[in-house]
Amino acid sequence: MTALGDVLLVLLADHGGTAHDIQRRHAATFGADQRVDISRVTWTLTRQERLGFVRSAASPAHARQRRYELTEAGSRRQGMWMLRVPADFGAEDVRTRVLLAIEASDRATFEMVVSVCLAHLELSRLRAAPGRPDAPLSAESARVELVDAALAAEVTWLQNLRARRRERDRAEVERHSA
Repeated sequence: MTALGDVLLVLLADHGGTAHDIQRRHAATFGADQRVDISRVTWTLTRQERLGFVRSAASPAHARQRRYELTEAGSRRQGMWMLRVPADFGAEDVRTRVLLAIEASDRATFEMVVSVCLAHLELSRLRAAPGRPDAPLSAESARVELVDAALAAEVTWLQNLRARRRERDRAEVERHSA
């Protein structure tokens, strides 16, 4: 399972903000059904600050809110986390990293995250080694085939994403041409 602290560090790496800003960016990235309660966001940011990964100051726009930004240690941690897919990864680990890379990273990081996730998925497909299609069907062989089909779908999804231009890429091109 993905730790909220690591996700928030990636969102902060793009640009700092208040707990409310980060909560909104989280919901925009993962969908309203994955919305995180503001108290959990605030508690997690406070913990990340105690760990030395973020620093905060009073928000100039909202006197009673704190504005958070990454420290150098936080920047290193979020960069390593994005590229370190755990050995026992699941679909959520891949989805989380890829959606964050789409919304909160530069193009090079996005491509690297997709490459790392693709490598993990392809290796998992090799390890699963589904049996021959003409072999007798059993519950175990059906489970293996289902896992392989899910991994194949994720590989296809990532390959398709890699070829597309992100909204961030378009905005970057427009900024440089203006």
